[in-house]
Amino acid sequence: MLIKIVTFLSSIILLFTSSFALPEKSNVIVETLSDLSEFRSADELNGANGTRFYIHRPKAEKMTVVNASDFGLSEENEDNFSAFQSALDYCSQHPQTKLVINKGTYYFRSINGLDANNCTDLLIEGNDATFIFSETGYRFFIRNSDCVEIRNLNFDWNWEESPLASVVTIQNNNADSNTIELVFRNAEYCNENCRFMAITQCDPETFTFGAKLSSKENYLYQETDPIKSVEKISENTLRVTHNGCMDGFENGETYILRHYVYDGTIFSIRNASKNITFDNVSIFGSPGMAFICEDNCSHFQIINCFIGVKPEYKDKRSVSLCADAIHIVNTDGFFNISGCDISGMGDDAINVHDGLGYVSAVKSNTLTLTASAMRLKVGDTLAFKNDKFENTGLTAKIISVKDIDWITKEIVVEGLSESVTTGWTAYSMECNSSNYIIRNNYFHENRARGLLLQSSNGVCENNRFYKTMAQAIKVVMDIEPTLWQEGTGVDNLVIRNNTFEMCNYSDWGTVIEIGTNIAGRSAETSVFTNIEITSNTFKDVPSLVMKTNNVNGFVFKDNTIDSGTFFDDNKSKGRINFGKYCSNIIYTDNNFVDSGFLDVNKIVLADNIVVWAQINSQLF
Repeated sequence: MLIKIVTFLSSIILLFTSSFALPEKSNVIVETLSDLSEFRSADELNGANGTRFYIHRPKAEKMTVVNASDFGLSEENEDNFSAFQSALDYCSQHPQTKLVINKGTYYFRSINGLDANNCTDLLIEGNDATFIFSETGYRFFIRNSDCVEIRNLNFDWNWEESPLASVVTIQNNNADSNTIELVFRNAEYCNENCRFMAITQCDPETFTFGAKLSSKENYLYQETDPIKSVEKISENTLRVTHNGCMDGFENGETYILRHYVYDGTIFSIRNASKNITFDNVSIFGSPGMAFICEDNCSHFQIINCFIGVKPEYKDKRSVSLCADAIHIVNTDGFFNISGCDISGMGDDAINVHDGLGYVSAVKSNTLTLTASAMRLKVGDTLAFKNDKFENTGLTAKIISVKDIDWITKEIVVEGLSESVTTGWTAYSMECNSSNYIIRNNYFHENRARGLLLQSSNGVCENNRFYKTMAQAIKVVMDIEPTLWQEGTGVDNLVIRNNTFEMCNYSDWGTVIEIGTNIAGRSAETSVFTNIEITSNTFKDVPSLVMKTNNVNGFVFKDNTIDSGTFFDDNKSKGRINFGKYCSNIIYTDNNFVDSGFLDVNKIVLADNIVVWAQINSQLF
């Protein structure tokens, strides 16, 4: 009877309702390889729907070899900054150099970051050496450079001087007095002068981010004076008096207390650098991120790399990085992340996007933008989306930029239409972080999301996702006016042959989510087009497999969904939800394992009645 009713509804609705036109895909970029220097080889990368690009690498046998020890790099030095910077300066002045580092452990205590500036055809051979940093901020810049490779080199944080994070268990929580006791897993980290930056519930057995079906946390640094006093009452216990921010924590729960959050980055690739390769680079610790790629850099790759807690320190360390692993913003795209093992971060594994500006005021030819991570340079052209987030076709050229505070900008432009008004958004037409490959990686056991994919022409395939705290993949256009503004839309994204196991562990969303957030509401249009999710396997799902909105042209095909028994059953477990602004949906040949009586998990939920009828009429 259900089959007949759904089929009848489908035919009636389709009789009176027309779908949006299926959008054409973006132009596929097919690069050619010509005039390659004798000092270079090139990796060919083949991406979504025929995209092809090349990343140049220096030929080791063609390089002139120098040793970093000749510039003073030594395990005996208290600080190796000056020595290694001298080596980098030499490489800048001498293209086609192979800089060799002898295996060993080297400490860096300078507040200054290493700077590979204006380097060409540079190969840095690390020989499994380890650099240990003690200061926050950017540690290693690559600027204005072309064809640089860093390989077989390790990076770590000086935990002995200042631990990045501690695992604590709650006891004697008293909401009446706003006091709580934190029992440290490692007594050596119990210090009444430690920094209280963020605290996140974790798995009490593995001490990894996120508890099963629970995601309590507090970003303490975002509050004003949240910690009133700290008293050490035993070798491994602190009594904390707070402003009420920890009242919801319960005795016996286990948390990761981060002492740093966004306090530094190992690598910053910028100033239009291109053909940059990191091969077999390990990053065991950072007070912030591992990589930031920005400022119109392009043709870069992170391959065969490890970002995670160093195995021999598993008993003492619970965190690798205190923020994202890889953050890609305002680049010119063409990148490859393959063969990597990434875990233990305090935020997302990979975030790919270009910045937006939220128009908070318009006066004559002057815009006030809330823009935390947007390219704003004199001479650049801005494009505008209206309050429904529809493309308007309107543009304006930047004449001047003035910082009001860290997030507020005053922009004088020419050619501004009178239509532009408060609540619209602006983005730069001078950057585009599209054309990318994310392949054969292992993403696991980190706070927040696995991948934030907010740019076009991407392929995400053959990856394993395990026990991410929140969504394994999120395709989003996200505007929180006082915090961040990310994503200008996605076209032509392929997600295939991946495995998702115990993802969304804390039930902080869904396993895959596609949608928009514009100051707390959804865009009233389709801003994502031509997205394919095919031949993936989903295991042990806590609730919805996927929530999708604002998409025109979507394929969900040949996927296997085994909602499993690890999480308790609920009415949404294993289901798919399509929102109001969806059209041209293909949903077919998906296999549900143990889907229950009458295959109830196959029933797709949809706010759009046309989509609901189209899909459910085909499922029985």
